[in-house]
Amino acid sequence: MNKAITNSTIRFFLLWVIQVFILKQVIWGWDGIVYLQVFLYPLFILLLPFNTPRSLTVFLGFVLGLAIDWLYESPGLHAGALVFTAYMRAVILGILTPREGYSIKDSPTKKSLGQTWFFQYAATLILIHLFVYFSLEAFTFVYFKSILLKVLFSWLASMFFLLASIYAINPEA
Repeated sequence: MNKAITNSTIRFFLLWVIQVFILKQVIWGWDGIVYLQVFLYPLFILLLPFNTPRSLTVFLGFVLGLAIDWLYESPGLHAGALVFTAYMRAVILGILTPREGYSIKDSPTKKSLGQTWFFQYAATLILIHLFVYFSLEAFTFVYFKSILLKVLFSWLASMFFLLASIYAINPEA
């Protein structure tokens, strides 16, 4: 358990630094509207061990979201979206449960459950995260078309960076 805590702590700070100092600069848009932003920090919630209690997952999502909001100067947007993503993690894990079930000692990685399962899991949670984030940002569904465009472009970019980082850190895992 100590190894999981150490890995999660390192991942927390590393993803925070990458998000606020590097990926904050990666934006793209037209007509004064930003349509593409890269969000890698939800990977922290995605890779928490299966046996992490839901309340702790939501709390850690809140803390990481606030830490990112602090330097993005976006009061509560990242925290709100990441809390919802952390809450929905258990639901998505329940939907994607393999026939043989999960090994409690594992984390949801491509090594433990396969590349296809991990892609479905990550893609679903990142999609949820981005939809909630951009919905909170607009705070109305009047701009639903704009929200969907932002979600689509940001999902593609975020999934590219997420999968690239997963394969770069541990290619065979």
